[in-house]
Amino acid sequence: MEKTVSEPETLLEPDVRFPIVLRGYDRRQVDEYVRVAEKRADRQEKARRVAERRLAKAQVPAPRAAEPDDAAGLGQRIDKILQVARAEAAAIKDQARQESAELRAAAEQAVAEAEAAGAETERAARREAQTILARAEEEATTIRATNQAVLDQLSLIAGVVEEVRDRFGTEPGAESPAGHGADDVSESRGAGTT
Repeated sequence: MEKTVSEPETLLEPDVRFPIVLRGYDRRQVDEYVRVAEKRADRQEKARRVAERRLAKAQVPAPRAAEPDDAAGLGQRIDKILQVARAEAAAIKDQARQESAELRAAAEQAVAEAEAAGAETERAARREAQTILARAEEEATTIRATNQAVLDQLSLIAGVVEEVRDRFGTEPGAESPAGHGADDVSESRGAGTT
């Protein structure tokens, strides 16, 4: 029996994967996949219609034979041909329905996977943002603590300088009273030797 579909059909791959892009799958690629699936379903529908037309043509009454015995045999052969044609048309319809359902299911699954991947990407981005924020807060706390420690050290140093100033009563670099007396002693020694 002659094949009803003229061009070869390729079945969809059961494990179709789409690359993940920011916030989900690439829409253009998913749309292209769905478009190809719809074209295949359309081709199956056209093949089904062609088969139905052929079946309708095959049901045209055959011309009567001259002899009654041949007519009875011819009628039985036509009935068998019609049964085969009906069975073939039914098989083509079932195959087209099945492929259409598979294509729809694959497209729905691709959309669901794209949505799930988008949600997971968003959750991962939120987790990463929270981690970065926590690290920044830790670093800020460390910097504040270091800054406070430096301020405390400077305060201690200022206290020590103030204490030294109070004890010796002079500013650093100023002439001390004891040093002034030492100059007088050296002057008097020099006077005694002359």
